[in-house]
Amino acid sequence: MAIANDRQRNMPTMRDRKFGEALAYREAVLLTNPSDPKLKGEVDDKYQYSCENIDNTVHGWIDVDSDSPVGFWMITPSNEFRNGGPIKQDLTSHVGPITLSMFVSTHYAGKEVTMEFKDGETYKKVFGPIFVYLNSASTKNQALSLWSDAVLQKSKEVRKWPYDFPKSKDFFPSNKRGTVMGRLYVHERYNNIFKGASKAYIGLALPGDAGSWQKESKGYQFWTRANGAGSFTIKNIVPGVYNLYAWVPGFIGDYKYNATIIIKPGKILWVKAQI
Repeated sequence: MAIANDRQRNMPTMRDRKFGEALAYREAVLLTNPSDPKLKGEVDDKYQYSCENIDNTVHGWIDVDSDSPVGFWMITPSNEFRNGGPIKQDLTSHVGPITLSMFVSTHYAGKEVTMEFKDGETYKKVFGPIFVYLNSASTKNQALSLWSDAVLQKSKEVRKWPYDFPKSKDFFPSNKRGTVMGRLYVHERYNNIFKGASKAYIGLALPGDAGSWQKESKGYQFWTRANGAGSFTIKNIVPGVYNLYAWVPGFIGDYKYNATIIIKPGKILWVKAQI
């Protein structure tokens, strides 16, 4: 199973879990007599393989025991429809073999991120599309190259986003989406200087208080990282009403831009903001 360049391993089987020792909660099992002796004494738990939404772009399995290995991959080109923002953690793949595509969950957050609806409330949101990718290698010693190939395919799918094949009027193609460009500054009050918010996380989510995007599940979210000078571009934004939120590594607190952002199809909006 592979989740990232540095998170790949041979996995136990469902049988290994069945005959292992159940621990404090059902997801955690001590492997007491696994089919692969090297795994004896380890604990298997699907939550060990979680990652943040921002990194949850490609994961899956390789049949490394086959003479002609096959890979199965879940590729998510955009996180715009996931809940909780870029650093919310969620499940990926785990023993089964099982591969998940998580859109909305309360994992690592609790009931605060539950989607709630009032009586008679109408609601509409497009989840996906996601891309299921299968690849193969001609020889057993090429098995691990299937991960590298899946990563390359993920990059291709990201460049294609938003896809042009969905026919639903509720899925917005690129020419009906908007763009926000701008620059974020940090005001160092003791020195009374302004400098670019280097590597800031900057995003759009439904209107709310500073930091409210972390509990937001019903709307879309669009995030990017500023460059070293604090400049940023957020592309392919679904039309609607948003607030602009940010936080800056090395500085305490969450930020919300004081004006509402209205995204219109095909329009580019420039924002200059300071923390």
